[in-house]
Amino acid sequence: MGKKESEFLYELERLLISRQNEMPSGSYTTKLFEEGIDKIAQKLGEEAVETIIASKNSDRSEMIYESADLIYHLLVLLVQKNIPLDDVIRELMKRWKK
Repeated sequence: MGKKESEFLYELERLLISRQNEMPSGSYTTKLFEEGIDKIAQKLGEEAVETIIASKNSDRSEMIYESADLIYHLLVLLVQKNIPLDDVIRELMKRWKK
């Protein structure tokens, strides 16, 4: 993974924060923020189930597609809850060091 790929989640996080602040009309992310935590959590759950189902199939591209949806909706939820991606990464690092 190159530098660009490794920094993309941070770029996406910044974009989601700007969507939350600016709430541009016509944006799917804006719609999620407008609908609130219940809708965001529901979408995250749906994407988790779809990812699980995709993992049971042999279509690699489907698994990648659903995983991307899952990560996107998780990032939306983290932004809504004002939890920086770095906090999640630090928690993962802390667990890895045990």
